Amino acid sequence: MTTDDICALEVPAADNAVLFLWATVPMLLEALAVMRAWGFTYKSHCVWAKGRAGTGYWFRNAHELLLVGTRGSIPAPAPGQQYCSVIELPVGRHSEKPDGFVEMIEEMFPNIPAIELFARQPRIGWDAWGNEAASVAVP
Repeated sequence: MTTDDICALEVPAADNAVLFLWATVPMLLEALAVMRAWGFTYKSHCVWAKGRAGTGYWFRNAHELLLVGTRGSIPAPAPGQQYCSVIELPVGRHSEKPDGFVEMIEEMFPNIPAIELFARQPRIGWDAWGNEAASVAVP
């Protein structure tokens, strides 16, 4: 999909919501444009340190960014409850993100509905969008 196509998606998020959006280094500006188009305001990000260098243009990238945006009234984590901004987890299959990030999100927001867009597989307790996801919703 083009960035314009992604920006045009009708994202099924509540009026008060948090968006965790992956951004590769060369696509950072496009990721921020998607966040804005979906009605979210950029708040922060963390770095996934992959433990090995991959490809890149200016540098051989060994990390990806997980952007955080909000819309409505969502408070930041309480002081002392924030995660470190650099999270070291091993690389899996191509484009696969480590389950540790799902666990982090579930710990931060344990009682709210969650959806994974462009999901590769269904997750228990999450709705899933994506042509690789086997199901729309998993109990």
